[in-house]
Amino acid sequence: MRNMLAALAGALFGTGLYLSGMTDTQKVQGFLDFFGDWDPTLAFVMGGAILPMAVAWALTRGRRPVVGGDFPERPDPRLDRKLIVGAVLFGAGWGLVGLLPGACAGVAWLWRLGRPDFSDHHAGGYDDRPQSAADTRHNAGGWISQTMDIRQITPRFFAAPQIDPSDMEAIKEAGVTLILCNRPDAEVPPSHQHAAIQAAAEAAGLRFAVQELTHQTMTPDVIARNREIGVAQDEVVLAYCASGTRSTIAWALGQAGEQPADALIEAARAGGYDLSHMRGVLSAPYA
Repeated sequence: MRNMLAALAGALFGTGLYLSGMTDTQKVQGFLDFFGDWDPTLAFVMGGAILPMAVAWALTRGRRPVVGGDFPERPDPRLDRKLIVGAVLFGAGWGLVGLLPGACAGVAWLWRLGRPDFSDHHAGGYDDRPQSAADTRHNAGGWISQTMDIRQITPRFFAAPQIDPSDMEAIKEAGVTLILCNRPDAEVPPSHQHAAIQAAAEAAGLRFAVQELTHQTMTPDVIARNREIGVAQDEVVLAYCASGTRSTIAWALGQAGEQPADALIEAARAGGYDLSHMRGVLSAPYA
């Protein structure tokens, strides 16, 4: 009985991680990328976990488990070297592998294998996107998302997390004619640097362009060049970076002053990117 309840608790915990997207390597690495394409999702998930845990500690005070034994002692709230080092190693392992250390997240993946119709983009909250193309593949290196995810921002502009050379057919099926690499080569291994992606794209009959972006180098002249790559040839563009956020921000900044800020924010939101914090800068030409 005790083991069964422990397994159920682990399955519930792991399923929660899966549904919140926290078994996605990109989400965890994005949270650790404080000086780049930062994704705060993990902070909200872990912060939300504090509330039910606080309730659980309150309910166990002065009680004993129904299956016998004792509840564990409440943890020491003080920060010490062991806690800090352990937390760093725990987070590094999670970010590199994309799975929570231990068996709990594995239970969620076993549950997923029994439900093949429950696709990753539903779990990530992008089920209402106008168009998408997904191609599930192995992600042993942790450098690419487990599901290739094309997100439509406008009829002629798509954004995506890091793509793979094997994605070209799905990209063509989405109507893309030009792939724009916004991700610096320093962020990825040679297998996913722009030369490898470009070779695969051109072999599939797609045009390819490179405009590396970081938040520090996103200057007006860089934004202008990024915009001109697709506009000059009237292409249907797929721009990619680590998560697609930088590419979407660059697109929005390039359109600032030509379209209302609310329209740009809504288009980005339809693709799964929240740019509401940029309303001020999007309300005027980016200069």
